[in-house]
Amino acid sequence: MPQSKPPAAPAWIEVILLAPAPQAEAAADFLVTLTGLGVEVDDFSDPPGPVQVKGFLPAGGDLAAQKAMLSRYARELSEQAGAEVVVSFQDLASEDWGQNWKKHFKPRAVTRGLMVAPPWEKAEPGPGQKVVVIDPGQAFGTGQHESTTLCLARLERLAERDLLPPRLLDVGCGTGILALAFLLFGGRTALAIDLDPEAVAASLHNAALNGLEGRLEVSATPLEEISERFPLIVANLTAKDLTDLAPALATRLAPGGEMIVSGLLVMQIQAVRAALEAVGLALLEQDSLAGWACLVMG
Repeated sequence: MPQSKPPAAPAWIEVILLAPAPQAEAAADFLVTLTGLGVEVDDFSDPPGPVQVKGFLPAGGDLAAQKAMLSRYARELSEQAGAEVVVSFQDLASEDWGQNWKKHFKPRAVTRGLMVAPPWEKAEPGPGQKVVVIDPGQAFGTGQHESTTLCLARLERLAERDLLPPRLLDVGCGTGILALAFLLFGGRTALAIDLDPEAVAASLHNAALNGLEGRLEVSATPLEEISERFPLIVANLTAKDLTDLAPALATRLAPGGEMIVSGLLVMQIQAVRAALEAVGLALLEQDSLAGWACLVMG
């Protein structure tokens, strides 16, 4: 920015967690879940010293609540570790964010047959590998988080078995990555919903980037107001959201349909499963990755 202009207002907040090495991976997972974006870790290979986990939060929105959540998490992790976990925040101008964040989002294979790539990087997929282009904006879902990977892997397995139905409902769509992957894997049409207008905008933008805008409908309509029933539902939310929305999710699943839910930790499986079973669903399959779980209900 030219020196003659006033400093840019902070557009992003850099978050730094300093944690003992054994707790660094948990801290990184928490920060990815909170921000919906990639993090930088420096580094897991030096157990004697603290590990720095760095991520970014948008300055708008409920920043105070997110900061409070991070501070509370640092205290809880300190108690578990028996050593201090420190969290700090630093304002970044929008141009600083653009340079700092984009360098951490590179083309990456998230399943055997799917690569996620940002529009500013050239993807080089392997033989038979599909590419979904994602510009996250301020929405969750770059495919880097374990819960997203688990959902993508399940969609891929359905496609490989020729069991992918023609239509999908993506609840809490974020960037739209799951609905877009469904379409790339062979699904016909999808409805993606999210209460966050940033997510709706990001999903529409990403549908256009992938040439799928004619097959993906994106809406801010609450789940409870949707009357259609779907043969396949994917909901990558939180354990609390999954529990609270269990009746509405079950009502929107067509007879014989399948529901993929993730965003819960392994330790939360029992509570989420009980809530879904209480509304008439049964567990079909279960998978986990790095402490995160995915349940397939029907």
